[in-house]
Amino acid sequence: MVNQRYARHIGIVQQLRSKSWISATALATRFDVSVRTIYRDIEELNTAGLPIESVAGREGGYRLSAESPVDPLIMDADDVLRLYVLGLIDNGDDAITDPGLLQAGGVSAYARDTLRKIGQRIYFDTRDWYWQDEGSGHVPAIRYALLTSTAIEITVRVKRSQAAETMTVKPYGLVWKGGEWWLVAAPTRGEPRRYRLNLIDRLSRTDLTFAHPGDAFDLREWWTQALEDYGRGSTRAALRVQASAREEMLRLGLKPDSEVHHEPDGSVRIILYVDNWQWLVPLVASFGADVAAEEPAELRQALRRHHQRALAVYEREDSTDTDPSYLHDDSRLRATRGRNPRSSR
Repeated sequence: MVNQRYARHIGIVQQLRSKSWISATALATRFDVSVRTIYRDIEELNTAGLPIESVAGREGGYRLSAESPVDPLIMDADDVLRLYVLGLIDNGDDAITDPGLLQAGGVSAYARDTLRKIGQRIYFDTRDWYWQDEGSGHVPAIRYALLTSTAIEITVRVKRSQAAETMTVKPYGLVWKGGEWWLVAAPTRGEPRRYRLNLIDRLSRTDLTFAHPGDAFDLREWWTQALEDYGRGSTRAALRVQASAREEMLRLGLKPDSEVHHEPDGSVRIILYVDNWQWLVPLVASFGADVAAEEPAELRQALRRHHQRALAVYEREDSTDTDPSYLHDDSRLRATRGRNPRSSR
């Protein structure tokens, strides 16, 4: 018996492939369902890893993102639809690399090899993250380099300065995280690193090919460990959190080596081990008097100066004081798993 929901999903994908923009109302009419059902379908397709753009308003609607990791020219559309019906698009299912199941599903040998590579080299991390929906325009070139094991030359901006670095790297994988693409690549001499695509100003293919490690490099495992290691260090920081901020602080998602000590008065004492205490300044300061740093002493002094500068703004309207650069970037996320406390999505 045909699964009507899957069949409708396939039909929606076909509609989005053939039109620039199509509204939820038009899709609802086409498939004889409610607009609310279409909203749910689009959400499920996004969760399954199909990047669908949306624009609100009478002239808006939905379309497949130009930053889609699977180029329709690389793979026959029928192969993609068969894979979706078989449930093989989900990265959490090892079936995407099972040649027997793919063959039984009628997927061609060429598409099976392509999907095996995609399963190894493109990962959708759907855990909480801060949302920055910024297209880079680099995905098609990286996708080609991934599937052909071709090195690329990239020029990367250093986030907290105007400097840029140009290097040749071997692309190992591409990760979608909360609306943003990350390139996982290894320098010609060195271990793999993460590069945010919207910080890559220039990207070009080279004539250099390399042997991709294949199954020896588990992209999902590497990415998960990289996030765990991000910002972790030997500097011990202790924070006293009042009961009024306890729930919000604990929702940040602390790293495994963090310590949480609950006090009788409802407050908690959180111990973090970070590589740089400066990145805790904007996090702690954002809670005002509800969170106070106990150690290290340098962190306490920096917070005191931060609050003094804030008070000076109200006392002196012509103040030209500038804050340290770390107050304006996302480095505070190093202290946690990367969830922005301002975002509930």
